[in-house]
Amino acid sequence: MNDVLTLDVVEKEGEVALRFRIAEQTSVLKTDDIDSLIRRLILLRSQMQPPPEVQPAVSNDYPLEMDPCWHVDYSPMLGPVLMLRHSGIGWIAYALPAGSIERLTRALTVKPPVTASTSLLWN
Repeated sequence: MNDVLTLDVVEKEGEVALRFRIAEQTSVLKTDDIDSLIRRLILLRSQMQPPPEVQPAVSNDYPLEMDPCWHVDYSPMLGPVLMLRHSGIGWIAYALPAGSIERLTRALTVKPPVTASTSLLWN
């Protein structure tokens, strides 16, 4: 039997925190704990099957970042590394091969067809 997970935003020691409950067990996580948990979950999820979809589904509502922070770095081993900041996850880095950079450049300079739902979630 699976126990239900519940999440609540609470205040602990004057800081906003997240309380989660599974069955009769409760824990409170502060922002640093949540950041560590998110990083660990991302790593674990990347090892699980089935993998996330390769292409975005047209019918899904995705969180939308308006004008996110971004940074481009260069790795001698990987080449260009694009870093994007999500308000809930933080910074995520992407190593882009030359072909992907060319396709991204074209995609950003041409108006793409509308494929996203108009009811996107805003952060």
